[in-house]
Amino acid sequence: MRLRATFAAALGAAGLLLSLPGSALAADGEFSYWVEGTNAYHQRALLDPAGRFCHRLDLPNPAAPAYGVRNNTDATAIVFLDENCSSNVYYYVLRPGQQAPRDVAVRSVTFSR
Repeated sequence: MRLRATFAAALGAAGLLLSLPGSALAADGEFSYWVEGTNAYHQRALLDPAGRFCHRLDLPNPAAPAYGVRNNTDATAIVFLDENCSSNVYYYVLRPGQQAPRDVAVRSVTFSR
């Protein structure tokens, strides 16, 4: 009897997770950053980025990381110097609406939701 109740509860929880809208798993808003291009600097952005996923930033020059990052999403962003959101070489935590200091170099970011 307990096994049947446990199974039913697990099945119900799985159904609830699958019925969540996609936005519940994404950070709403924009994460912007600056990159060095050929003879110019450009601003780029991630719009409504997926949460709990490592986003590798689009860098025209892989040797030059992004800088001037601003988190205008509703989730906390953690930025990394490496491309895989995995090193502790350097990272910075940005609450919603916060901008990192200009000298923070970034190649990847992950969001709290």
